[in-house]
Amino acid sequence: MFEHTVGVPISKFSDRPNHLQMEGGALNAGYTSVDALAYVSNLLGNHGLIYRKDWWWEGMGSDKNYQSILNLRFRDEKNKALVGLMGTNT
Repeated sequence: MFEHTVGVPISKFSDRPNHLQMEGGALNAGYTSVDALAYVSNLLGNHGLIYRKDWWWEGMGSDKNYQSILNLRFRDEKNKALVGLMGTNT
């Protein structure tokens, strides 16, 4: 169903610190990746793509340089190109 996979560098979409500046234990982790996923989700939605219909978040991973990435799957291969057209974090 979602056959076309792309790895999106998290650093391209978020520069938010991964942890808050306070105690929090295991619950105080992963803000960078969540921020990036929210940003990408919004951008894809602005292009008319619907989550679970047109694309799917597969999970987190890393590229060959050990940089964190979001693994996304798309129903139509042409929609993978939208990720490359998106702006960088602000």
